[in-house]
Order: sequence, then C-alpha cells, then structure tokens
Amino acid sequence: MDINDIVARIHDRAITRRDLHKVMAAAGIVTVAVPIAGRAADEAGQAVYFTWSGYDVPEFYSKYIEKYGAPPEAPLFADNAETFAKMRAGFQVDLAHPCAGSMVTKFRNAGLLQPIDTSRLSNWPDVIPPLKTLDGNIYEDEQYFVPVDWGQTSITYRTDIVNWKGEPESWGLLWDADYAGRLSVLDAAEDAWWCAAIYAGIDVQNPSEADLVAVRKLLEEQRPLLRMYSSDLTSVEQAIASGELVAAMTWNSSPLTLTQQGIPVKFADPKEGALTWVCGLVLAAGAPHYDKAHDLIDAIIDPSTGEFLIVDYGYGHSNLKSFDLVSEEDLAARGLSRDVMGVLNKGVFVLVVDPAISTKIENDWSEVTAGF
Repeated sequence: MDINDIVARIHDRAITRRDLHKVMAAAGIVTVAVPIAGRAADEAGQAVYFTWSGYDVPEFYSKYIEKYGAPPEAPLFADNAETFAKMRAGFQVDLAHPCAGSMVTKFRNAGLLQPIDTSRLSNWPDVIPPLKTLDGNIYEDEQYFVPVDWGQTSITYRTDIVNWKGEPESWGLLWDADYAGRLSVLDAAEDAWWCAAIYAGIDVQNPSEADLVAVRKLLEEQRPLLRMYSSDLTSVEQAIASGELVAAMTWNSSPLTLTQQGIPVKFADPKEGALTWVCGLVLAAGAPHYDKAHDLIDAIIDPSTGEFLIVDYGYGHSNLKSFDLVSEEDLAARGLSRDVMGVLNKGVFVLVVDPAISTKIENDWSEVTAGF
C-alpha cells in the first residue's frame, strides 16, 4: 500500500488514524502526520468535532453514526492551546474537546462558546454529578462543559531497565541524569508544566509568581535530559518498546497498550502524586450544526462509548452506567473504579480557573521547549 492509497483511504474513512499508526509502524515509519478534512462543514452536512488523536474512531460516536449514517468530521489538535488558538483565529467547528478548568473559562471569556442545552441529552442524568459542577463548567447557571473522559498523567517506565535503588517512585525520574537521552515528556503545558509543579511541591491550586519561576527553572533543567517532547503516544510507545526510551510521561492508555504487547512496563504511582484530569466537550459559538452537535455530545457520553473508552484506552468515562458494562477485574487492571472522585482525588487534580495564570504557563512552556 503506497502513501497515496493510505491518504485516500483515510479520506474515505476506510482506515482510521488508529489503524494508520499500525500500518505505518509495520512499514518502519515511526511518526506520521496526515491531515484529515479539508472539506467545509456544510459540504458533508455532518457535525465538526475538533478533538484529540484517537478520539476520531467510529466507536467513540457509534450512536451518532447510527442516526445519521456517517461519522462527524473530526479534525485533530495536539493540545488545548492549539484548540484555543485555531478557534480564536476563525476555525469553524461545532464541538471541541478541551479539559476542565481554566481552559473552559478562557474559551468562554474569548466569546468562543455558547451554553449546551442539556435537556437535549438523553444521557445527561447518568453523568457523574461532581464532574458536571467542576469549577468553570457552569457560568450564570448555564452548562458550558460536558465531561467525558478522566484519568491520570504519570510516568510509564521499563521495569527491566529503571532502577529505583530502593526509593519510592517519583517524578524525579524524569530529571534523572542516569537516563539522559532516554526520557520523554508530553509536549503540552497542561500536562508537563503541572507535573513539574507537582514535583516542585508548590501549591498547584494557587501558584505564586515565585512558584512560576521555580517550575520554569525545573523545566529548563529537564530539557537537555530529554530525548523528545511528544504528544504522539504511538511514537512514544514504540520508543519505549524498543528501549530507545526508558521512561516517558504518558496517560493511562500507554501502559495498557504496552503491557498487551508483552513489554515490561509500569505506570508509576509517584510519591508526590500523579496528575489527574477531566476532559470533555464544549459547544462553539455559532456552531453550524447545532442539533447534530447535541446528538454527537449525547453519543459521546453514551454508556457504549464509555465501555469502549474504559476497555480499549484505559480512561474513565463520565457516564456511571459505563462501569456496569465492564468487569471489576478489567477496571482494577486499569486503575479505575466506580468511585470516580476517589480516583481523581488520590492524585493532584488541578482546576486553576484564572486565565492569566494559564497564559503565563503556556508562554513559559513555549519558550522552554523552544530553547529560549
């Protein structure tokens, strides 16, 4: 299969991005970026869903496909900052998939969002109540964010290579000069900056100016030790499997994927605490497919989607009924339970809603990763 055939199959939805990674890996190509979609929203007549890589598969919105006979358009972004920048620049979508906290407030304050009509969502009553009311989700009694997925950011490491020397697991592994050139962190401030902040021991809910300076210093010290910054988890997982990397900052899905491949890895439980997060859906102001957008939200928070998300990706889902479709054994193997807030609060759950702090963090991250 040549590259032109692969691209054609992507556009025809005959191959998903998830399958594409497998094809390219088999061909010996480690990283690939093939853009989907140049079609205007109105041409296809389907909702446009701006989302993360891996969330653009039919299993994530099967009820929508059943109703409309086709999937939504699903252009991809790398992180929350890219989503905000593109939407502010005029990129027209119906839904986007940022994470809870300051980003939702930032999107709303910029005039990029409109409230979601939860009365249109048949699955809304089954969404876990504490996730509905997280700071920033509701403004003037209207819902601006529908939670979908939740989980942890921690370190996936090779158990046959990393030696903790009798010490407990720690974020310090990603600053360990013994493994220089064989470490990786996620190329996203909302993960990497906050994980460094946890390691620094600062008050993550109310960071001071001195705290921001301290975290930036840690990130600058880390930079020369890294093999790569990357949010392409397929490439990161391949590098861990080959031994090119011995440890990398990842989400829950990576240790699950690697373990299923027989690679000896563990998802660390850092003594300082893992970073926990909740991501979900926002409705764009002026969304061209308002009705379909609500149907898409409802499909994404359906229990069948939740079962897929839990079993295949290892993430938690916002619909509590999803957990009834998964065995206790499978939940335990993924570090999940029906006690959602218990899992989230076990780590460090960051919900800073001050956009000024978020902007400072994003700027610092951009400068550090660029070597400024």
